Amino acid sequence: MGAAPRIEPAFEPVPSSVRVYHKAPTLLKILQLSPDKTALRTKSIVVAGFLAGILLSQKLWVNTRYYPLVPVVHGLPSIPYPLDYAIYGALLVLLFATGFAPRPRIYIFAFVGLIGAFSLWDQTRWQPWAYQYWLMLLALGCYSWKADDLAGRRDAVNICRLIMGCTYFYSGFQKMNARFISRGFPWVAQTLPFHVPWLGYLGWVVACIEVSIGLCLLTRRFRKIGMVNGVIMHLFILYSFGPLGRDWNSVVWPWNVVMIGLILVLFSNTDATFADIVWRNKFLYHKVVLLLFGVLPSLSFFGYWPSDLSLALYTANLTEANVLVSETVMQDLPPTVQRYVKPIPGHLVLRVQDWAFGELNVPPYAEIQSFTTVASAVCKYANNSPDIRLTGQYRNTLRGTGKEIRNSCFGMMGPNPP
Repeated sequence: MGAAPRIEPAFEPVPSSVRVYHKAPTLLKILQLSPDKTALRTKSIVVAGFLAGILLSQKLWVNTRYYPLVPVVHGLPSIPYPLDYAIYGALLVLLFATGFAPRPRIYIFAFVGLIGAFSLWDQTRWQPWAYQYWLMLLALGCYSWKADDLAGRRDAVNICRLIMGCTYFYSGFQKMNARFISRGFPWVAQTLPFHVPWLGYLGWVVACIEVSIGLCLLTRRFRKIGMVNGVIMHLFILYSFGPLGRDWNSVVWPWNVVMIGLILVLFSNTDATFADIVWRNKFLYHKVVLLLFGVLPSLSFFGYWPSDLSLALYTANLTEANVLVSETVMQDLPPTVQRYVKPIPGHLVLRVQDWAFGELNVPPYAEIQSFTTVASAVCKYANNSPDIRLTGQYRNTLRGTGKEIRNSCFGMMGPNPP
């Protein structure tokens, strides 16, 4: 028999190192072509946070309640029951639609329009978390949600990054005051299971760290430092205000979880520069946000812009007032309201913050009109009794120490000049 013919292979086997070399560009190309889901994830987180906040403060979003409405302008037509609950239900439906729709622009604009108009009836609805979510949803509404609209997606996400950076920046600056150092921070730090020395100095350090978080997030070089510090800060807040700490102000628990999620989604794996976030943006709405979050909050240090719209979060420097009443006046109040009346030496006091938290699960809008409106409601219950007095203090500003608040039913509960 002859020798078997030698059969040559059709091609030489490719070494493993070469095979990996040829596959790498293909994988890289796939990753580059995969859609950026930052906008989608941001939308999902904001919608979830807004939904949680609205569900935890149901009475805030209806008009049928005892805690009085604080309208932006007087003379707005009444929204009676059950229309107010129908609006509340519509807000929930629009939020769900925004969360699940692949192209949610129409639902975003419908939701922000409805909740914005509804909030004209009550400034207490202008909670900082609602204000932030509202503006971020509007930013995402600027994006067409078409797969090829890369520039629109980038610019919408950068507006959300700007809102985040300004939130930390101003929130930290607002804490640089004597009340936060002496009262606010020690009150929070007492929740820790160990003694914290040098509380006075640490209060200043905490405020500076929060300012730095905002600045770091806006820059490429220090962004990771800002992310780490931001996550640690929110975990500390969750511990201090959560069930393991003071078990207080539950409506902001999901807000802190949302902020952690937004830090990770908006600032991980991005090469956006400070200029990209703060200025380079084709959307006109970007300049509106820059004004609302980057410029106007600075006026609050002089008393010319509302605290709640200036990121004055847990600063211990807010306008506060309570209503002093007599035993007779207390008996004229509805039983639901009477439980917020507490005895103090020589007086009975209706604590406005306790009433707001107890019925709405949010703090009162920290401006004088909130407290005068509450006092006016008490006056109506008691037929303008002379035994009712509004007493408190305006917030401190760079113009000086806040003046004392003192008024009565006969003074029509009009605001004193700050």
